[in-house]
Amino acid sequence: MLSDPEARVALKELIEKHLKGRDPDYDRLIEIVQDPSRQVPIRGVLEGMRRYNKVQYTQQDLGLIDDLLYMYG
Repeated sequence: MLSDPEARVALKELIEKHLKGRDPDYDRLIEIVQDPSRQVPIRGVLEGMRRYNKVQYTQQDLGLIDDLLYMYG
């Protein structure tokens, strides 16, 4: 299981991989994820990925999403 800082870094990388240049809320999501005093917006990230990303997810991405949902969802 990931620690909170590790999960935030992993989520930031997932956002960069799937939403950079596609989601108009990209910068705001990155800002929220990097602020440890704020709740992780996992549902907002997943909604953005569903809406703006049409690429298939790797097994690693799916495993990470599952872990993040377990932790924050």
